[in-house]
Amino acid sequence: MNKNTQTTSVLKSLALATTLTGLLLGTGCTSSLSSNISSEGQVATSDLVFPELQQAWQKDGQFPNSENLSKIRPGVSKDDLYQLIGRPHFSEAQHAREWDYIFKFYQEDESIKVCQYKVIFDKDYIAQQFYWQPADCAKYAQIDKPSESAPVVVAPAVKEQINLAADTLFDFDQWQTEYMTANGRQSLNELAAVLRRYQNQGNSQVSVIGYTDHLGDDAYNLELSNQRAQTVRQYLISQGVDASTITAAGRGEANPLAQCSEVKGQALIDCLQPNRRVEVIVKVYDPQ
Repeated sequence: MNKNTQTTSVLKSLALATTLTGLLLGTGCTSSLSSNISSEGQVATSDLVFPELQQAWQKDGQFPNSENLSKIRPGVSKDDLYQLIGRPHFSEAQHAREWDYIFKFYQEDESIKVCQYKVIFDKDYIAQQFYWQPADCAKYAQIDKPSESAPVVVAPAVKEQINLAADTLFDFDQWQTEYMTANGRQSLNELAAVLRRYQNQGNSQVSVIGYTDHLGDDAYNLELSNQRAQTVRQYLISQGVDASTITAAGRGEANPLAQCSEVKGQALIDCLQPNRRVEVIVKVYDPQ
């Protein structure tokens, strides 16, 4: 190899190394943008970070398949997500603890709303939490359309709804396990025992749904209700409830049980207490 050839080879190697370094820096090789993601796949909303839209490789986003989007819930894998909604729209590494998407939806006036969708994974890269920005984009994932050729409906052998007062489950304005009250833990321990018995009776399905009252910011209330529902789900799993049988979601101030238009101040807060709740809906089907 002559001197010129050797110099050219060195320059090419340096250029390749520079290119690879740039790619690695741009592909999000860090585990996440958000901070303090627990090994169980839980994160506080204050620690969430959504990437800037211009950083996406899929800058225009996509119109998601609504049916596929409605199938996503805690317990799905990265392979499941890839099949349902494709690869993340930002250059996030395979071992990232979060994936981010840009979705577009038609609104009632036919204008297009752009939403960011974030999936948080546990240490085993199983999806556990889901977030939208803006928060009101969550309504587009609530697909509840009857099938045109509906199958024969099988009634559950057991159907029960249990309302747990959020004020007794958690300290004020909190959702983390460490802020769960002693009475709240006792209530969930008793509920877990009931759910374990149901599991032995047949095919059980458990839905945990969080609600708040209407006081405060709508987006914050939606997130708080979701966080509380997710925490209750994780606690029940830790007490032996099969993770594959239980889902969790937040509905914010939707479906109020109490209407308190005539009172104010502390009396209003007290009156709205039934609306601050976590509903647990249990269905048990006879084994086929």
